[in-house]
Amino acid sequence: MNLKSKQSFSFFFVSMFLQLPVLIKLTLLQVQRRKALFFLFSLLAFYLLGEWFCTSTFGDNITKGVSVGTYFTLSSLWVTVFLVMMTSDLLRQDLDSQVHTLWLSRPLDPLVYLAGKGITLLILVMLFLVGAFAIHSAFAMEIPWDFLLYQGVMFLSYGFLVVFALLITLTANQTISVLLSFGLLLGTAILDFIVYNGVVDGSAELAENQKLFVKIAYWVLPQLGTVYYHSGRLLEGKVEDPFSYGPYSFLQVGAWILLLKAALIGATRRKEI
Repeated sequence: MNLKSKQSFSFFFVSMFLQLPVLIKLTLLQVQRRKALFFLFSLLAFYLLGEWFCTSTFGDNITKGVSVGTYFTLSSLWVTVFLVMMTSDLLRQDLDSQVHTLWLSRPLDPLVYLAGKGITLLILVMLFLVGAFAIHSAFAMEIPWDFLLYQGVMFLSYGFLVVFALLITLTANQTISVLLSFGLLLGTAILDFIVYNGVVDGSAELAENQKLFVKIAYWVLPQLGTVYYHSGRLLEGKVEDPFSYGPYSFLQVGAWILLLKAALIGATRRKEI
């Protein structure tokens, strides 16, 4: 490692530790002005109403309140919409107003600037999930620790969506970022269903090369749908062997995050934001 690369490396970490708290604070103010906090945390009010007025039926048992599965599913969908929309919107707003130019005229690495956006949104998501956990714990018979465990696993998908939205917004635009994010989620969810449940193998209408193409797409594309589905099934205890399904998807999405980060580094250097 030469002197120049050492200086670049040290500059990145100095910028990160000194500037990141300021960037997080400014991004929080930016999110607040967009009224996005109301959208994110409004679901907590719905949970409170549900705990007071809703009932759940499991066989012959009638339970008052909202099930942990409902908490997990609604929270995951809510967070997904929030991250996809807000990540691209915050970056697009800065690019349109040229606010980022003011910041990057200072000694600040572009990746630290982008990290400030993503980390702030993930912190807000964490606070929202802790709030949902606290509400359910207050009304449940026992503390639902599994909710936190599998929402922690879901942060693989959440982190992927943040980095993906930053990359596509930076290289294309906000509209394409939102459409590709939701399209990727829907596509991988469909692939997860038809491949894992044996729909492809049992289909008489598909040729062998078509089946192979679908399976390759399933194993290569980021398995976001698998992470969502498998985490929820584990939470509800509906997977007999927890290691038969899911761990590969967790590792695969983690590898995709690293690839996207590398692509984001290249994009910031080419675009010179």
